[in-house]
Amino acid sequence: MKYSHFMQGVLLSAVVVTAVSPHSLAAASTQPGDRMDSAARLSVSSSAESPAASASSTAALGTAFVQVAAGNYYSVGLRADGSVWTWGRNLLGELGIPDTTAVSSMVAPVRLNTLPPLNSIATDGYGYQLGVARDGTVWEWGSRPGYVRETQVPRALRGLSGISQVTTLQKYSFGLGSDGSVKAWMKDQKSGDSSQPISVKGLKNIVQLQSASDYICALDSAGSVWRFTVNTSDNQLHFSVPVRIQGLPALKQISTQHAYDAYGVDRSGKVWKWSSIQASSGTEKLYVKPVSIQPSLQVQNVYASIGYMLLVSRQGEVWMYDGKPGRSAVKVKGLQRIVSASAGDTHRLAVDAKGQVYGWGANNWNEVGVPRNAGDGMEYAPVPIQRPITIRINGTLLPASFPAVNKNNSIIVPVKSIAKELGGSLEATTTQEGTTYRLQYGQTTVTFRPGSAEASIQGRSMALSSPVSMINGAVMVPASLFKQLGCQVDWNPTLAELSIQGK
Repeated sequence: MKYSHFMQGVLLSAVVVTAVSPHSLAAASTQPGDRMDSAARLSVSSSAESPAASASSTAALGTAFVQVAAGNYYSVGLRADGSVWTWGRNLLGELGIPDTTAVSSMVAPVRLNTLPPLNSIATDGYGYQLGVARDGTVWEWGSRPGYVRETQVPRALRGLSGISQVTTLQKYSFGLGSDGSVKAWMKDQKSGDSSQPISVKGLKNIVQLQSASDYICALDSAGSVWRFTVNTSDNQLHFSVPVRIQGLPALKQISTQHAYDAYGVDRSGKVWKWSSIQASSGTEKLYVKPVSIQPSLQVQNVYASIGYMLLVSRQGEVWMYDGKPGRSAVKVKGLQRIVSASAGDTHRLAVDAKGQVYGWGANNWNEVGVPRNAGDGMEYAPVPIQRPITIRINGTLLPASFPAVNKNNSIIVPVKSIAKELGGSLEATTTQEGTTYRLQYGQTTVTFRPGSAEASIQGRSMALSSPVSMINGAVMVPASLFKQLGCQVDWNPTLAELSIQGK
């Protein structure tokens, strides 16, 4: 089913048709906050603050999100501290998480702990991601073309430095240098290795790059848009001569989705759509006169997708427009003070001024950021994503491939990963009565069964604050269990950070 048709019947139910005019912002609603169960809370005070309030109080500490990318059934988010979190489908190794290609999706955000702090992220939308580190190097992760259920874990690309922004078509990628120049490289579809970057001639003072199909748009500091195409032959990259698109106003931001149509926001806040085609003489001509979209709206940014676009207004509202003649943009309910967004094929993400991420649309693979509902798998209105939880073991980030989750106000964690880092082990025994897990830590033995809220420690029965569960194939137990093993367990509700210190 084409997404444009899908959107007409389903996505518009998530919005309310409203006249395009300025609107006042209502107070943010509150949601249940994160707090540790009493057994694991120890001397650390719990918090019942809302995710929005929590994000507001921690923006300076780096836990607020600053950028999101909605891929095809998966999502990626970048926080102010430079950490990258990912969730949703992993059927093709999209998430870049090691040892989890047998796991089809991630129900909650999981951190890519091997990445250095990043300044920006980009995706081709179909499983391949790039990120720019704070030192100007470029990193990649995600699906490997030609390989089923294999993933490329994060790794640095050779020969790239001084980069400030990237865009990728997976086979070809482009980097914007801090000096306004543009570099390009290609990815070998068999080996997965990237070529040495080369400079794209004829471009200078570039401030933004966008790519779609086999063409690239570049916005320069004067507000002009340049366009060129890319292809390969004899394992070499070839570019057309970049040409300036005539007939456009000075723009401050652009967004592209397919080979001909593109969108931009001018300095007065108007959104423009145009279509261009390269003539045989090498000049770039507009074959459709630029059209102003919803001219009464003052827009900060536009985000294009297949069959629709998201408009983020200067007032922080989000509007959705399908581009059909005679139709008006519709306002998305439940979003306020939005500063950035991402328009995916079947779901959307938005970030507010406090760094809280909201998702809506198709959620069959948990790509919206919350567990899939038992009905049609749709989230018809924006919902805050599950708050990402950082785990540190003995002061070091847990190198786990599975997330911690706040379940019924109890923090549950992947027990096998934590036991390994503490020097313990987890084994399973299956009989006709079911599976029993045996956790060994030092001289202490704990046994428990899936679905049970009881465990046995050295033969002594104890109640668990939450039943043992399975999430994404990982055995999950309440973090308070490790307190019973003699570990120090601390929960920081401000940072959503769990610390476990071994005995």
